[in-house]
Amino acid sequence: MALVLPLFLALLMGVLVYGQYFLVAHAVQQAANDGARAAIVGLDAADRRGIAERAVDRSLSGVAGFSARARTVAVTETADALTVAVSFSVPEDSFLRSSLVPSPAGPIRSSATFELPVD
Repeated sequence: MALVLPLFLALLMGVLVYGQYFLVAHAVQQAANDGARAAIVGLDAADRRGIAERAVDRSLSGVAGFSARARTVAVTETADALTVAVSFSVPEDSFLRSSLVPSPAGPIRSSATFELPVD
């Protein structure tokens, strides 16, 4: 029993840390999707960027530790597509930064591309 309990606790911590990582990664992907979907209706590049940033902020507002300083939004356009790339830096006091279980380093990045409507 003395050997099983530490192993069980380490396994439990791993499940919790990676569960939170996948939750945040999914939220960042969904924020990129929401930003690209919302930005498609903008009239020009500046309007699309503002719409995308507001949509990303609205989507990420439910993530623990979210602040506008912790995320970056990049909107790029080609003649036929619009891409929104989102990067989210997990706060240092987050459960993801646990020293008991190694977690992926660096910010969580995701992007979404939508085709622009054809005239």
